[in-house]
Amino acid sequence: MRKLVVLICIFLIISGLLLSFPEWNLWFEHEELLVLFHIWLGLFFMVIFPMYAWDHIRTHRHRLKSLTPVSFTGGSQLMAGIGLILSGPILLLYSSAGLRLASESHEILTYVLILTLIFHSRSSRS
Repeated sequence: MRKLVVLICIFLIISGLLLSFPEWNLWFEHEELLVLFHIWLGLFFMVIFPMYAWDHIRTHRHRLKSLTPVSFTGGSQLMAGIGLILSGPILLLYSSAGLRLASESHEILTYVLILTLIFHSRSSRS
């Protein structure tokens, strides 16, 4: 399940960055398909992420009693994931053009998720 969540995160990050920076999108001509891919993958993420996060927290709860780099990056991932799950449907329903705060917070949380995924995977387990 962990590999599935990480793979979904990677595809959501790539598709989100391509949607945020259209000048990077040199090889994909159909932006509507990229938008639909991002939306459907985001809806799937909304289902899978909470289940995985709950199971992961319950499995490693003994490590959460002290603040370590692993627990800090894991907590940051949880907060970023929850923020993305909350801001995603708002952007889906009301469009990103009209809601600058939701759009910018969604983008910032994406960068937070990228960094915490990298740091969490590189942190030493204790």
